Amino acid sequence: MKKKKLKVRLLPHEVSLLQAGELQDVTHPGASSKWLFAPSTALEKEEQEKTLCYRHMGDVEFQVLLASNQLPDTQPYQTLTQGQEGRAYCESYLRQAKYVDTSPTTVVEFISPSQLINDFYSIQSKIEDGTISHGLGNKAGKTLPRFNRALLEGQITWRIVLVKRGKQWAV
Repeated sequence: MKKKKLKVRLLPHEVSLLQAGELQDVTHPGASSKWLFAPSTALEKEEQEKTLCYRHMGDVEFQVLLASNQLPDTQPYQTLTQGQEGRAYCESYLRQAKYVDTSPTTVVEFISPSQLINDFYSIQSKIEDGTISHGLGNKAGKTLPRFNRALLEGQITWRIVLVKRGKQWAV
């Protein structure tokens, strides 16, 4: 019996990141989705004033970030998490351990000023399955405008750290 080969079309930015070595194909044999992975950024000692934050998002939200360097005001909560436990929490949405109706395909890492993130968490935070999240949206911390301003000013940078691209999401 012949094994079927997974045929998934990656998005152009995903192909570019894969070819540049910024993402690695970690798809296991027989998988129904293609998985692209990058390790978390290792912050240097002189970058102690920086914090790694993570957000899971679907293609529509990510395309806005890619095109405008801004997060759209599309979800009422808009989860932002910190550290490895926050990354694991965001990845659980792609691994189908958690569910949202936005069809997440991508986990984005944001390198952010620690003081800004501390300010956000002092405004609003909640405990979530092994991490503490902050909601950027209008039903939570209402900090999305400040986050987007910091993105535009270059105080926050970002990169993709996980992609799950299945046949049903092929573009």
